[in-house]
Amino acid sequence: MKVVFLIILVFLLYGCSVHKANITKGTFDVDIPEPFWGTGVWVMPNTVYFRGNIAYTVGDKEIVPLDGLTNEGYRRPRGESLPDEDANIEYRLKDSPFSGSMDVFAKTWLFLGGGRIEMSPYPSATLFAGLNSLFGEFGLGARLGYSKDKATYSGKYLYVENGSLDDDVLFNTVVKGKFEETHSYSNANFGLYAYSSLFVTEHFSLNFSTGYYQPWLFRSSLQLDNIEVPGDYDITIDFPYFLSQYAGATISLFDHVLLSVGETYYYTRSPASANNIWQTHFSLSYMY
Repeated sequence: MKVVFLIILVFLLYGCSVHKANITKGTFDVDIPEPFWGTGVWVMPNTVYFRGNIAYTVGDKEIVPLDGLTNEGYRRPRGESLPDEDANIEYRLKDSPFSGSMDVFAKTWLFLGGGRIEMSPYPSATLFAGLNSLFGEFGLGARLGYSKDKATYSGKYLYVENGSLDDDVLFNTVVKGKFEETHSYSNANFGLYAYSSLFVTEHFSLNFSTGYYQPWLFRSSLQLDNIEVPGDYDITIDFPYFLSQYAGATISLFDHVLLSVGETYYYTRSPASANNIWQTHFSLSYMY
C-alpha cells in the first residue's frame, strides 16, 4: 500500500515546479494620476454635458524610497532554500506633466453621474456618481488605468522542479543563483476617490477630494531572462499604495471655459518610513 501511495504521489507531483525570487534591490516606475474632484460646477437638472480638459502637473520629487520591505523566503526541509531578507526598493515617479481627458455627465434632479476617459500618456477610465445642488456637490469615483512601465531589479532566485516538501520524490532539479534584469511591462492600476465642492458663487467654487491609489494592481511575479532557467518568478513583496488629499478652486473665465488650480498631497508608507509628495495641478476645460 505504501508503494502505491508513493507512486500516486510521484504522478501528482510530476511536472510541479517552484519559481521563487527575492528582490534585494530595485527601481520601479509608477504613474500617479491627477486628482479627480468631480464637476466643480453646478449643473442644470435633466441635462447631459460634455467637457474636454487639458491639465499640467508640477511635482516636487522623482524618487520615493521604500524602506523596511522584506522578502518572505522559501524553505525546504532538506535542500536549497531562499532566506527572508530585506528589499532595497524605490518608486520612480514617471515624468508625464501633460494630460488630456474627456468627461460626460448627466443630471436628474440632484443626482449626477458620469465618466471620464483620460490619456496621461496612457489611457484610464473613471466612473463617478453623487449629488449636485446649488450650494455644492459630493460623490464617489473609481478609476482603472493601464500603463507601460519599466523596472530594474536584482536579487536571488530559486528554481525547483519535481520537488516535494519532504524530498521523498526522486529526480529533483534545483537551480539557485543571482539575477539582474531591466524590463518594460504592461501594468494595471486602480484608484478610489471621494470628492466635494462648495459653490461660493455662480462662477467660483472650492474643490476637495481624497483618494486611494494602487499603482501595481496585479504585481505578484517578475520576468527573469538572464538566468539558467528563464520565466516568471513569484515574489512576496507588498508594494505600497498612495493616499492623496486635494484642495483647489475652479473659476469660470468665459462662457463654457473653466480654469482649475489646486495642490495635491500624496502619502505612501513602507514599514520603516513615510514619504510625502506634493504636486500642483492646472486644468483648463471647455464644457458644452
